[in-house]
Amino acid sequence: MREARIFYSGSTTQVCERIMKTAFAVMAVALGLLMLAGLRVSSTTGDEHVTSKDLDLLLQRRSYLKLERSLASDVGLSAEDRAFFTGIMANRRNRASQSISLLQPLVPWLSKVDRTKAAVALSTLADDYEKSFQYSAAADTYATLAQNYARDISGDELAKVKREARRWSLLRRAPPQTASVNTSFTIVTTRNRLGLVKAPVTIGSQQISMILDTGANLSAISRSAAVRLGLKLSSNQATMEGMSATPVPVHTAVIPELEIGDAAFRNVAVIVVDDKDMFIPDLQYSLPGSLGFPVLSALRKITFFAEGRFGVGLRSIPGSSVTGNLFLQRLTPIVAAGIRGKEELFTIDTGATGSFLSARYYQDFPDQFDSQMVDEVVLTGAGGTRTLPAYYAPQISLRLGGACARMEDVPVLIKPRGVPEDYFYGNLGQSALNVFPSYTFDFENMSFTIEGPACT
Repeated sequence: MREARIFYSGSTTQVCERIMKTAFAVMAVALGLLMLAGLRVSSTTGDEHVTSKDLDLLLQRRSYLKLERSLASDVGLSAEDRAFFTGIMANRRNRASQSISLLQPLVPWLSKVDRTKAAVALSTLADDYEKSFQYSAAADTYATLAQNYARDISGDELAKVKREARRWSLLRRAPPQTASVNTSFTIVTTRNRLGLVKAPVTIGSQQISMILDTGANLSAISRSAAVRLGLKLSSNQATMEGMSATPVPVHTAVIPELEIGDAAFRNVAVIVVDDKDMFIPDLQYSLPGSLGFPVLSALRKITFFAEGRFGVGLRSIPGSSVTGNLFLQRLTPIVAAGIRGKEELFTIDTGATGSFLSARYYQDFPDQFDSQMVDEVVLTGAGGTRTLPAYYAPQISLRLGGACARMEDVPVLIKPRGVPEDYFYGNLGQSALNVFPSYTFDFENMSFTIEGPACT
């Protein structure tokens, strides 16, 4: 039996989004897919019959490209509905302040007329507060959602909301992160034994190497590293679910000063994980710390070079015309890519060694695997390992970031995992990215570009 292993460097706060959930959640995903099949919204024509219910369905399905295009058309929405959907998309486009200004005034009204939308608005606001480093507001908003809307969300979502409330409450007294990035620069990077990109980081008077991980919701370090760096751990702890779905205790800490290249940060919040939960027994390897999305996005424009450099604020790739292909699902980047004549959204994670396609691909192209036996894919990260049944696509071509990405023997999950990521077409890790001379995330203009040949 063939088996591929994909390693994740992300913190357990990120890993918990990737684990298998209950059958109820799987059924909900499947129902959403079936409902979408009957959707009559045109993604490009601005159909005058687009309604609020149509946009609700696009939002449920995470079809952000179609939702954004539909909003740009002259659809007949009430002022409240337009503010709601525009606020949601502002969040997905990394414009937290605009999202807050649109959604915050709507919540009291929505709580009376549409509690489901009120719950979505509150969840989005909590995420906006996370992105704005307003930790107390994030914790309080999740607590309000758990206390007042328990009957309006699924059991899985309620459990997640309660975990989020506890996690952000650990940072209640933490000052907001600030960043000083006054010039463009490059630094030399290396790869660890898993093939993930590491960069030198200065914390106080000590220099350590940390993985540059766009897929990690928060930066993460081991308990021993936190002690060595003299960080003060939170007195309380939260319990997160690791890759193997077992509870993983975590604390939080705040790094007073952190430097990477010519960029200086203050008050960087990190998750602190016990050393044993960062250790991969069968490889006898401990996962190093990682710089997650809050730090990397604050650098605004970052470039990874295959030759071993990391750039900040560099000029765009000559001739690149890709714009607006990057979204966020909470603190995870989502990129649009062309695949088999369609445009789909993928999570993109520089802290993952491999790539895979979700069950949506299998549902769209089941005949491709008629002659195959079921194999496995193994996901390994903080908190353990998860083995999932999968087929393998011999070759996949993507129109990605203005270039043509070709991957071989790509795992294709057979069943939905029961997590929000099921709605996306897969996850793109280093196996899809490290073959190119360079690739760039622009978190200000929300675009992702690759230096490489275009698809013919």
